[in-house]
Amino acid sequence: MKISCDVIRDLLPLYVEDMLSNDSKNLVDEHIEQCESCRDELKKLSGDEVHSCAVNQIENKSIYDSLNKIRKRISFKIQITVLISVIFTAIVAVGAWDYYDNHRIYMPYKEAKIKWVKDSMQTSEKYRDVNQVISTDGKSLIIVLNRTHRTSNDSSYSDRVIWKGPNREYSYEDKNGEEKLADIEEVYYMSSDAWERYKEREVLIYTIPQDEFNLERYKREFNVVKRKSKLIWTKSNGFIG
Repeated sequence: MKISCDVIRDLLPLYVEDMLSNDSKNLVDEHIEQCESCRDELKKLSGDEVHSCAVNQIENKSIYDSLNKIRKRISFKIQITVLISVIFTAIVAVGAWDYYDNHRIYMPYKEAKIKWVKDSMQTSEKYRDVNQVISTDGKSLIIVLNRTHRTSNDSSYSDRVIWKGPNREYSYEDKNGEEKLADIEEVYYMSSDAWERYKEREVLIYTIPQDEFNLERYKREFNVVKRKSKLIWTKSNGFIG
């Protein structure tokens, strides 16, 4: 059966895509063996198909590479974000623990519940440190208790001595740097105002200075803090609370 070139050319795209039945395919094969024009048309279509596949592969590879780059960027950003979050969390945790364990909180005298037991001052309240400041002549002593959030939450505690009393040796270094035994005549408990000044000025935190200038500063600061503090013991009257 003679088939026209127009019909064959209509079938060629399906032929190239391998979508024809065997009978139709055989008809196309028989025709292009004899028809040079249709054979050239088939070559063009086959070449376009190969080119189209190559283009598609290149485009697909380009899309894959782009997606892969985006994935790597997103992955890197996620890693950086996670790293920053971990570092920030660690800094916050360390800061919170330092505040919880080391931030000193003033303990008012009423809460300190100081008592006189066997010639010494003691308390059963929870505290972190007892700060003691002595006058340059060794006759006046100022004490204060402080605590932290951690000590406030301690589950167990026992009586502790905060001042050993007048019958125990209490040594200090005088302005010449010589160690001397104190002859304490009065003991004060630091008020909250005095505590804030004590922390802020830091003049009384260190030992009695030996140079004249700082020694005078120490004396003035001690007297200011002393005036703001509560007298709780005297040599003549004992513990007066």
